[in-house]
Amino acid sequence: MNISFTQKVSFTNDFFLAEDEGGIFVVNAEQEGEDFLLDDVAAQMLFALIGSESIQEAYEDILELEEVDPEVLKNDLLEYIEDLTNDGIIKVIDQKKGLSIAEEDEIYINS
Repeated sequence: MNISFTQKVSFTNDFFLAEDEGGIFVVNAEQEGEDFLLDDVAAQMLFALIGSESIQEAYEDILELEEVDPEVLKNDLLEYIEDLTNDGIIKVIDQKKGLSIAEEDEIYINS
């Protein structure tokens, strides 16, 4: 997967965040019982990604909040984005075209 820090991340249609006294969950709206409990680090990264206009902005926000080596954060963030994308939880959007990577692949396949 080719991810650029100029791209944006958003939830796919099937997933959303929920919070209760047990923590923060990623909830699958289509399949009951397929919810994921997020630890503090995962929740912070996901909030930054979803709430930012670009992956770069999320990266910078996390760097301001946490004492972490920038290169380690970059690698961890890219791996996290790939994992969430592969699980169908998020999509990565090319802001110039307004397409997610999956939608873009579909256009090339169907062309």
